[in-house]
Amino acid sequence: MPTSFELRAERFPIRTKVWYRASRRPVWSPGESINISRSGILFRAGKDIEPGTLIEMRILFPADMTGGVPMDVVCTGPVVRQEASSMAAAILNYRFKQE
Repeated sequence: MPTSFELRAERFPIRTKVWYRASRRPVWSPGESINISRSGILFRAGKDIEPGTLIEMRILFPADMTGGVPMDVVCTGPVVRQEASSMAAAILNYRFKQE
């Protein structure tokens, strides 16, 4: 049986803009990613959201990161950890949205 370390997705130290909000709330808050994997994101956040809360995120990838076409990744997932100035969230689903 694999250990939890073996199940953890590879993290990439990507710094880019993130907009987030509690699911279905009207106000988006800005943040900045620290690292991203296929299953989660760690980002700097100015607004606290309780762990377990489902959030929506827009991760903005500029053209220089994507090979010429700016791209948004729109995703949802629960907050799994809140620290002093950062938040970790799982990514349960996502879709790509071209600007």
